[in-house]
Amino acid sequence: MTSKPIDVIVLGLSPTGLYAVREAAQAGYTVLGVGAPGSPGLRSRFLTDHIAEKSAEARVAAVIKRGSSYQSKKPELIVTSDQDLAAVSANASALSKVVELPKSYKDGLAIRLMDKGQLYSICDTFGVSYPKIWRSTLSEAKSLKDSIAYPCMIKPARIHEVKHLMKGQKGWVVKEAGDFEATIRSIPDEIDLILVQEIVAGPESEIMLWAGHIDENGRVRQRFTARKLRQYPPGFGSASLVQSEVCGETASIAEQLLLGLGYEGVAAAEFKREPATGKLSLIEINPRPSLWFSVSTYSNSKIVESYLNSDRDTETSSSARQLDGVRWRYWLKDVASRLFYATHRDFILGAPNSERSGPARAHTSAVFSITDPRPALSEIASYAAKGFNRISRRR
Repeated sequence: MTSKPIDVIVLGLSPTGLYAVREAAQAGYTVLGVGAPGSPGLRSRFLTDHIAEKSAEARVAAVIKRGSSYQSKKPELIVTSDQDLAAVSANASALSKVVELPKSYKDGLAIRLMDKGQLYSICDTFGVSYPKIWRSTLSEAKSLKDSIAYPCMIKPARIHEVKHLMKGQKGWVVKEAGDFEATIRSIPDEIDLILVQEIVAGPESEIMLWAGHIDENGRVRQRFTARKLRQYPPGFGSASLVQSEVCGETASIAEQLLLGLGYEGVAAAEFKREPATGKLSLIEINPRPSLWFSVSTYSNSKIVESYLNSDRDTETSSSARQLDGVRWRYWLKDVASRLFYATHRDFILGAPNSERSGPARAHTSAVFSITDPRPALSEIASYAAKGFNRISRRR
């Protein structure tokens, strides 16, 4: 490993981290990537150096060790996963001695936003609509059976702490009261505090997205909005198809909330429009880049670049208006989502309208890039190996 001076450390090298690596490097910054073994971002040609560690705690320890070797200037740290962000928050004091951290990672605000119970309490303060929610411990959850609305979703209150138990899913869907107790019994005992949340009706193509960078002076230096057209797992997962689309209402609500809280740094917010009222209900806020952020790059909204440039006190070049009609696809997962909807006509939320934002004017991918192809090849090989291992175990 080299000890060459580094401008930026990207923590987490999933496709989300890969976006941050590419945007930072193309803006002229040297980048150290720190991620889990097998992450596609480890293979990016835009990395000056990389470190692979299995656990979030080990990755943060590696950042502290490497950061302490840079004498001239502390590098900026960009965190791209919930697990890593939780570990960063727990070690914020040690990290801030060797890397630059946004205030919201040091004062606990980022962790508050990641906790759904605390987030929705904040929404009450700011008058932001959100799906109805009931809180309980897992052991006492059966008492909620007759008092909640169906269909609903059961989620861990602090999902970032138990993602290793979730197997890629966001929660457990309960269609009717008769299924409630059986679903509760299927949830791992390690998940203590749960939220039972009303499911906002309508297809996932009614989900609107906001992304932005808010500087230390409370100025929104970059903003971007888009529509989620499909996700994986279907209905309740992460984006697999997104298209850029200007929505002033989405931006207004997200920025009112974050500016009111004094948030600093990069963030993303997800809303869904309620069919009965037409209101946008807040689903979640991520105090970091999100999976679909690379669509913003190709829509003239360079959010990570803007964040890094604020330290240089320079402006990020951008057009007066974002480019609409840029379609982003996470190919492997979107194929699976399309197949699901083709074979599940009775899905609880209905099939999404993939043309809800109109025709696509340009296309980009979550992982593949003609100028940086190795991450996509690495991911395909990884999926193939996982599939082979599953078949071997079954045999």
